Amino acid sequence: MSKKAGLFPILVGAVAGAAAVFFSDKKNQEKAKKVVAKGKASIKKISAEVKKNPEAYAKKMAKKVTVEAKKISKKIQAKVK
Repeated sequence: MSKKAGLFPILVGAVAGAAAVFFSDKKNQEKAKKVVAKGKASIKKISAEVKKNPEAYAKKMAKKVTVEAKKISKKIQAKVK
């Protein structure tokens, strides 16, 4: 067994432990519920938009990706100079 294979279960255990500590607090549970509810609402909205007109949604997302790619490219160019 390699060291990498033995490291994965340790990392999973550490993440699970951190999650248990985080969710043991009632305030954190409520925050997580709100985030999940917001995510579900967002997914429903996007799903409805895609079902209504898939091509228009694809164009909209392509435009957003292009804008973000240009922003990232500018940031990288600024750091290189």
